[in-house]
Amino acid sequence: MRDVGLVGIGIVIGWLVSKTWSDPGCQMGLVVFLIATAVMTLGFALAVVGHGRTPGAGGPDAGDD
Repeated sequence: MRDVGLVGIGIVIGWLVSKTWSDPGCQMGLVVFLIATAVMTLGFALAVVGHGRTPGAGGPDAGDD
């Protein structure tokens, strides 16, 4: 099901690019939008993955038996 969502997003972004790229006034806005979206997606992915955490450190209750 996840692949279907990615394909749908790709189709929508492709359609958006094809419509706005023909308008010179929208080209810069589209580029800024795509870059901002990529940066926010990367930041969200790093936040979810927990980049920089020490493996095996355990939670705050680790070792309380």
